[in-house]
Amino acid sequence: MSGAINFVVARENFATLTSRPTPAPRYIVERGRLPVSAARVCVWTWRAFTHIGAVRNVLGLLAKIPPYSAMVQNDPRFSYKFLTDDYLARGFSTSDRASCFIHHYSRLRELLPGQLLRQILQDEITLHEFPGGGDRFAVTMGLSRPYDNEGELTLRLRVDGDIVFVLSFTMVPGSVVESPAAEALLITRLQGVKGCYRQIGDATKALYDVAPAQILLAALQGVASAFDIRAIAAIPAERQSSFKKEAARAFKDSYDNLFSAVGLSKSETGFFSSAVPIDQKPLTSIKRGHKLRTREKRAFKQRIQSACAAFLQECVRFYSARAS
Repeated sequence: MSGAINFVVARENFATLTSRPTPAPRYIVERGRLPVSAARVCVWTWRAFTHIGAVRNVLGLLAKIPPYSAMVQNDPRFSYKFLTDDYLARGFSTSDRASCFIHHYSRLRELLPGQLLRQILQDEITLHEFPGGGDRFAVTMGLSRPYDNEGELTLRLRVDGDIVFVLSFTMVPGSVVESPAAEALLITRLQGVKGCYRQIGDATKALYDVAPAQILLAALQGVASAFDIRAIAAIPAERQSSFKKEAARAFKDSYDNLFSAVGLSKSETGFFSSAVPIDQKPLTSIKRGHKLRTREKRAFKQRIQSACAAFLQECVRFYSARAS
């Protein structure tokens, strides 16, 4: 395809990629914290007392795993953020939020060797690079910052080191999002970075005219494959933590309409979900004259998915061998 970079490139040693320093993230708005009023503190305290079992489970999990206990020392709020209304999505009960938090950090420790876990929590790893032309495109994964209430991990599309698009997700029990699967990757944030429209356009043009959101969705399926997670779920627009009524149409376009377009189905209660890999429309339903381009785009996204899965699995094997 004209203008598209060559996908098959020489990769650096994967251990080097996991430790490469990256620029500080640039996000849509400046970091802000919720106002901590006396009423809000009372609500959080009441929830802590009425869910004391969940609080104990969370604190016990974080205390016994060194990378997590270090995070608590740096940010004591981390242990209690599941008590807040804006954690992951609107409408979750405190029990649901606690269940998601415990499930995610328990599974993350099971899946990742200690050194790789620290790397992801403290910085990020580069899952895949697309070098070509004058720009360098990469998909990275790390702890969500600064918006750590909108998903625990974030996939980032970087152009020349700058973050231009993000997808945040959390490993959750399937029952919380009404999925028949035992667990799912829950998408809670998917958006571009303000002021990066040129870079987003450049990336789309260079990467087979595949939009950044779909590139990150392909990478997310790679993560799911590497972790042997069989389902992906997504929060509808109106349940986004940052949802605003005055911007309802933009939220619906960015979330609901996109999820429907890529093949996620919506339940009666509003959750979007799909098995992994996400089902795609049959080529017979594609208009004549568009089938070739559709095939190329699908093949490109499949290669992204496979490359991210293979690299993450390779990292796990490498660090597990070093630890043994």
